[in-house]
Amino acid sequence: MFKKAVDAKSHQRLSGADRKKLKRTIRNKFPCPSDTDIDVLLPPKAEITVSKFQNRVHVYSVEGGFPMFFDVDGRGSEIFPTVFALWKVPEMLPSFMLKGGEVSRYVIGGADLMFPGISIPSEGLPSFLAGEPWAVKVPGNAAPIAVGSTTMSSVEAIKAGLRGKALRVTHYYRDSLWNSVEGHHVPNAGFLEDVVLEDPALLVSVQTASSCEVVSDAPYDESHDIGSKEVGELAHSSDVVSETNPASVTEAGPAHDKMEQLSADVGDLQVKDDIPMDESTVDEKHTLSIEDVDTCLDYCLLQALHTTVKDKDLPMPGSTLW
Repeated sequence: MFKKAVDAKSHQRLSGADRKKLKRTIRNKFPCPSDTDIDVLLPPKAEITVSKFQNRVHVYSVEGGFPMFFDVDGRGSEIFPTVFALWKVPEMLPSFMLKGGEVSRYVIGGADLMFPGISIPSEGLPSFLAGEPWAVKVPGNAAPIAVGSTTMSSVEAIKAGLRGKALRVTHYYRDSLWNSVEGHHVPNAGFLEDVVLEDPALLVSVQTASSCEVVSDAPYDESHDIGSKEVGELAHSSDVVSETNPASVTEAGPAHDKMEQLSADVGDLQVKDDIPMDESTVDEKHTLSIEDVDTCLDYCLLQALHTTVKDKDLPMPGSTLW
């Protein structure tokens, strides 16, 4: 749909009534996003514009911002979020996960999504009907790369042996709609010129979380934990007494005296000092493998070349990289 650049025949701002109608259509079409999510995509105080194309497509954009939705026939029956909207609210649509980043070359090259390129989860193919809007994602990257409508239901897909076309792609990263935005915005460093790979930042965060889990598995002294628990329980009991009506405490009689005795005993408890963990555990650090470092360096180099090198700079001497 946006494979070739097409000039819009008109641009205009939406009236207040049309804005409400658009938001109502979006809520009915997409039940997953909350009202807050929709306000993020279509801010209440921002101007919303509609661009009408000769092929009857309507594109709704935030004035001075990104295109957020497009209507295939201009009647609201087939409205889709753009990749810019999905990058702000990634879970707005259910998504098919590709088998790998290399498969994204075909999708962002303008091809429809085929079932052999989809990674089927262990629990089986998710349920869907024909004509539903779905997004496309790459493993290790939360930002969708394309959006389209299913060509058949999940039941029909299973009967067909998971062969054939799964998604008729209507819009994708690097098509003419994406190119129409000044600055060529991308959500993360995994979005390269001709392929989308896992997000390096997400990879680093996962490795950091793994290292934290290693440290958290260090042994501790159970006696210290038990002592702390007893102090906490008794202190909690004391708090309950202090918040109770004084008159009711006085009427309690012996029960009140017993609680006072328990509170007094708290000061007599002897709690052991913190016992340091094993030095071998403290000194244990998570290090990246040589392969992980090489992968991160590859991503950095590709992203640097993609964002800074122009055609006139090529060919480039190898010494420039250093």
